[in-house]
Amino acid sequence: MLMKQLIIAAALLSHQSLLACGFSTEVKSATSAAGAAVNHKQTSKRIAIVGAGAVGSYYGARIWESLRDQPNAEVMFHLRNEHYEYCTKNGIDVSSYHGNFSIQAEELLAYPTTEDMAKSSIGNSDHDYFDWVICSLKSTSLDDVPTLIEPLLSPETRVLVIMNGLIEDDLIQFLRDRRKERGLDGVGCKAIYGGMALICSNRLSPGKIDHSFGGKLVAGVAYSADANSDRGKWCPSDKSAILDLFSPVTPVPFEFEDNLLRGRWWKNVWNLPFSGLSCAMGGITVDKIVNDPGLRRLAYKIIDETIDIANADLLRNGASEKELLGEDTREEMMTLSDGMGAYKTSTMLDYHARKPMEVKYLFRKAVDRAKDLNVPCPHLETAVDMIEYYQRLYDLY
Repeated sequence: MLMKQLIIAAALLSHQSLLACGFSTEVKSATSAAGAAVNHKQTSKRIAIVGAGAVGSYYGARIWESLRDQPNAEVMFHLRNEHYEYCTKNGIDVSSYHGNFSIQAEELLAYPTTEDMAKSSIGNSDHDYFDWVICSLKSTSLDDVPTLIEPLLSPETRVLVIMNGLIEDDLIQFLRDRRKERGLDGVGCKAIYGGMALICSNRLSPGKIDHSFGGKLVAGVAYSADANSDRGKWCPSDKSAILDLFSPVTPVPFEFEDNLLRGRWWKNVWNLPFSGLSCAMGGITVDKIVNDPGLRRLAYKIIDETIDIANADLLRNGASEKELLGEDTREEMMTLSDGMGAYKTSTMLDYHARKPMEVKYLFRKAVDRAKDLNVPCPHLETAVDMIEYYQRLYDLY
């Protein structure tokens, strides 16, 4: 009898250990894959796409495509102004080198406000809260995010924020401040993930998305209620949940990043040289940068400076040597850019359209971080100074 009790106790302890947040990466990965396979079959999903521009529309439409035949799924799109007017009549058309597809108007769940989204349901799901809110806005609108997504949040909701730059600290504080104004504590959701998209996608006109290259999406945890952390700690449930979301979305190469700070700097290794130079040089396409010998050398110098800043930041935040960025990242970003052709970065498009540019979180934060870490970055800082000159000249705030 005693032996039987010991065996049962050991089994329970083992099960509880698997649910804890501190076991090895190998166990996490295996548990995540198994959890993803089970959850995908057994649970319904309610997903809100907020900020359905070039990037949000593409990933949102791909998620919709993967779930369209599931009777217990709802994918809703928050669309504004002429985008809403057009899409509710004509749907969304995606031209992609992974294959073209459309969401017909009668299939599209589109709403002009997030309050309308929160009140709506077509009855497919077995619960009324949103499992996921996927927010893809320019970082120029970061302080608007809490008000925008608040109606969609619940203690069970997970939020994926696909944005450029070092945004997470400010975003979490904005969410806390918003709830404090209403006499509430905390962040108001289950988890927040930062998403880094390596994709060439443009919105040609309302309802028309052109995806010409790339598409890899990397995400890591910024806040976890289960881990009681807003400093990047996470539980196996946080990883398995996002793997479950993207496992059926086969056209999107998805990777979970254990260290979100590393992921943010990894994306910066592309953004700072190529988005930066595309604007600093007066609005040029990526092919001009990689094909001109001088600009290619300059891009490499900014890449190297960005990696130096990244690694100093990672080490200060407790990263191991294995987590540091290196030569493989350097060449990955240049090789990727070599294949983009005449791609127009979002920063370049904003510059030409005289729209607010993502200067603070995408560019200036990186330079300020370098100064704080005593890491020299003269080429990056010069490029950012030039971008900020255009920002002042044309009032692009």
